[in-house]
Amino acid sequence: MKNRKSRAKARDDEHAPVGGRRVLELASFLCGTAVMVLEMAGSRVVAPYMGTSLIVWTALIGVIMASLSAGYWLGGVAADRRPELKVLARIVLAAALLTGTAALAANPVLGVLSRLPGLYLAPVAGAVALFAAPGVLLGMVSPFIVRLAMRGVDSSGATVGRFSALSATGSILGTFLGGFVLIARFASGTVLLLVAAVLACVAALLQWRAAREAGNRAAPAALLCLAFFGLSWMAEALGLPFAPAGAHVDTLYNHILVIDETRPSGRRARYLMTGAANEGAQSVVYPDAPDELASDYTRFYDLAFHYRPAAKKILMLGGGGYCVPRHLLATRSVSVDVVEIDPGITAVARQYFFLRDEGNPDLSIRHEDARMFINRESRQRQGAYQAIFADVFGSWYSIPFHLTTVEAARAMSELLDEDGILISNVISSLAGPGSGVLGGIYAALSEVFPKVLVFPASLPGLEHAGARQNLMLVAFKSEKTFADAGAAYPGSEAARLLSHRWTAPFNSSARAFTDAFAPVERHALTEE
Repeated sequence: MKNRKSRAKARDDEHAPVGGRRVLELASFLCGTAVMVLEMAGSRVVAPYMGTSLIVWTALIGVIMASLSAGYWLGGVAADRRPELKVLARIVLAAALLTGTAALAANPVLGVLSRLPGLYLAPVAGAVALFAAPGVLLGMVSPFIVRLAMRGVDSSGATVGRFSALSATGSILGTFLGGFVLIARFASGTVLLLVAAVLACVAALLQWRAAREAGNRAAPAALLCLAFFGLSWMAEALGLPFAPAGAHVDTLYNHILVIDETRPSGRRARYLMTGAANEGAQSVVYPDAPDELASDYTRFYDLAFHYRPAAKKILMLGGGGYCVPRHLLATRSVSVDVVEIDPGITAVARQYFFLRDEGNPDLSIRHEDARMFINRESRQRQGAYQAIFADVFGSWYSIPFHLTTVEAARAMSELLDEDGILISNVISSLAGPGSGVLGGIYAALSEVFPKVLVFPASLPGLEHAGARQNLMLVAFKSEKTFADAGAAYPGSEAARLLSHRWTAPFNSSARAFTDAFAPVERHALTEE
């Protein structure tokens, strides 16, 4: 037994790096960083084709975790067979090559895979095609480095612990670096190319160390490193090929696509999208008449002034292209507070959607989470608004869950005066398997507001109850406000809007969404 331990220790000493421990530590740290930046940037690469829904994130995280797991196993096997620094350099170099290839090939690959049927197949296939191979190779790095750094069984625990901590610390840095710095300043494809460049540098360093220990000077990976840096600069300057047409803007929260298209009516319109292009637009504007409402559902916010003609103070949750606030300020004597979580959305609205907020005392913009705003303001400014308009969406037609709950409805009610009105846009169907979102939100509002009406914006007929569409929920803090509303003039816009009211029996027995349980995305993604 003692002789076997001696032989094992001798093999460990034989393969231990000669003065290369610092190189291995740096490689472990940087590869850990690369994994998290790859994952975060990957979500933005996929977004223009498949959105940013929970399903897309689940597919991406699941594929990368599975790839890393396979890499850990393969790396351990490879390290036992050939525990050589130059082999590790080749693994890292291959990861750099495949990461760079993913950046350059992402758009054509995703353009094809996004046509796959179903909600789950396309995101998983896209994640596998682009990120599985780099993930496997990066997973191989950690066990390989530990094997090279191992000097004996007596210190094996400390060696494994040190390099695991270095890799994890690198992943922490990659998380903050990707989320706070890189994605906010560079195009997503460029971020992937920068990751490839860093990995190529690591490969060059490992190759240089291996060559030095072998008495050679050549480090050919350094040339590839320089090539990747060149590709990164080219991609930043020229843009990656085959991207969907339009202006692409990456922000802290979204990948934004702005496109101009001619509608069937022959009128030119501009669209803002924060998910996949096939998910529909979040804002639409007519460049020749920016104060006109181009999306029919947004006209239903004017119902607030039918039921409450004297409303002056409006709160808008969700800015988007700022179409509704701009229309209100141009056509009515009101003041509007807008809560929009993403400053990048506001910047896009200023550049492309004719938002002119500087020096306008009637328009106030707050960049924060809408739920945090209503929680705080409901305690400090009860009854501050006559009407609240909610139009907040993520991807795949889903409202952030914490704005759909009984608790959120209660906070919004506190912000309204005694005759206040809440109008919320919900994308759902009125009946059938796609009605879960409407049912949960309707039930939540009904627990707080004594009267809640539903207005299908596009397809009001009973025969369209199963179709997914914009449904405008109008909630009254006082039933008196609803009862005292006068009749709309026949043929007027108000009469047209009121004619959409859903009067057929409505299944309101759904469980109300709460902060503890609000499966919004599961319901939103239910196929019709």
